[in-house]
Amino acid sequence: MHVRCACPACEQPVLDHLPSEGGELRCAQCGWQRPVPKELIVDDAPVRCLVCDSPDLWRQKDFPQSVGVLCVAAGAILSSIAWYYHEPVWALGILMAFAAADMVLFVVMPDVLVCYRCRARHGGVKLTHEHETYDHETGERYRQEAIRMRQP
Repeated sequence: MHVRCACPACEQPVLDHLPSEGGELRCAQCGWQRPVPKELIVDDAPVRCLVCDSPDLWRQKDFPQSVGVLCVAAGAILSSIAWYYHEPVWALGILMAFAAADMVLFVVMPDVLVCYRCRARHGGVKLTHEHETYDHETGERYRQEAIRMRQP
């Protein structure tokens, strides 16, 4: 299993690999560390967030959102150019090609568990149907909690 997060101490990116029997998360920049007991990992999946100990995790595709937005923009621009030159077949073909590529990526890309509180990403885990996708109500609860914690 690998964990990607922002270090709670220095906020630098951390990527650490953990065996299924636990271990310790470490930040190479500042030396922050957190022990991970094997009780937090059941069936090769974390029960709670390994960084902040939050019980709320959600399932997401392990694909950079910025690349996804770039693909959508490229498809829209290219099909608009074809439409401008009165080539509707090409315009629709470009849109269909980008949609097919999106479907292939959806099937091929693995899932990760993301923490609502600290946004730590737990990859290389075995997911079951118990791991749900993003819940807006839970996300809003954690967003409001973060706002309250920043206020003096």
